[in-house]
Amino acid sequence: MAVPKAVLKVGVVGGLGVMASPMAKHWQSDGPVKAVRVHDRGLKGERRDVCRKNWIGHGAKLVSTLEELVGDGDLDGVFVCCGKNGDDLPIISSITEHLNRKPNKGGFICHMSTVSVGFAEVAQRFCLNRNVDYVNYPLTGSAAGAEAATMLILASGDLKIFERLLPALSLLGIPKHFGGAVAAGAEVKFMGHLMVFNGLFGISSAAALHAQCLNSGKLGGPEQTAFFDFLNSGAGGTRQWDVILKRGISDDVWNAPFSLKYAVVDAIYLAQLCLDRGLSNLVVEHVINIALAFSYVLSCVDAEYATHAIVKEIVPGRSEAFDRFVLGNGVPRGNVRLALEKCIQSLPEAIRSKVALSITLNDFEQQSRCYAR
Repeated sequence: MAVPKAVLKVGVVGGLGVMASPMAKHWQSDGPVKAVRVHDRGLKGERRDVCRKNWIGHGAKLVSTLEELVGDGDLDGVFVCCGKNGDDLPIISSITEHLNRKPNKGGFICHMSTVSVGFAEVAQRFCLNRNVDYVNYPLTGSAAGAEAATMLILASGDLKIFERLLPALSLLGIPKHFGGAVAAGAEVKFMGHLMVFNGLFGISSAAALHAQCLNSGKLGGPEQTAFFDFLNSGAGGTRQWDVILKRGISDDVWNAPFSLKYAVVDAIYLAQLCLDRGLSNLVVEHVINIALAFSYVLSCVDAEYATHAIVKEIVPGRSEAFDRFVLGNGVPRGNVRLALEKCIQSLPEAIRSKVALSITLNDFEQQSRCYAR
């Protein structure tokens, strides 16, 4: 059956990931958006196989290259929900070139990854030079929010594009537009991260102290769980107890929900944003120290752990090695730019390459020339 003209016809990159795969069920076949093709790198796994089945049920074709994804000009645009700056630079560049070379040049890229503010600003310039509309709408609300279509969609940039995409976005979560600046959505995402990271560090520190004062030096267990269920209902309460730390303290789950591999990069982007906007060094240094805490667990403990695992490293007997790492990668107070660079250098190489903090228009142009060859 032919797709009605009013329906958005799109490609999806990242459609087998945990945040974008629920699109297959939320975008019903008779709805305002139709996924025509979905990029599939062929990675194995039971969860990915379920996602593939869902996309095929939606009516999408799985394709192995970005050129196949864009096709012959039949798409209105492409939704991208993948990784960080270093991951998404070649993806955005390649899709833009493919869209620009089709007979009906143009289209849109709705970039839903969490990338740095600078990335979003430069990506828009690159895309506009090639007749492609670019917007960055990062998501917040976890994989559970993606499944339930309750995640927040932090939109900004061209209002006409937002209004055009709104029916499709509303099926995925709760979209809100934050003004005409292309990176405003990213800025809002990092404001949320400032709340998350501070809440997490506060509740983790309290749990470590409770273990020493009232729980015989032990982290976890029913007594500590009951204690924080009570105390967290008071003035110092934070959602980071209910949605994150309780998973470890109560259920001994330390590898979910917020993977350190992603959180540490987001913390670095947040530190850069606070620095660029002239916030107090006290704020910037605190965020960098949180990023260093994440880096320590990634490098020295377990790369599969989630953010709340830092609580296990700030207790007596383990805090000495933790402190040596943080202090050893620190700098004299006040030199926050150098501190941020040292923090990035402390990361495992595989994570460091994703950060790509200083993305420029020339980086996109170089990727474009690689595509042309």
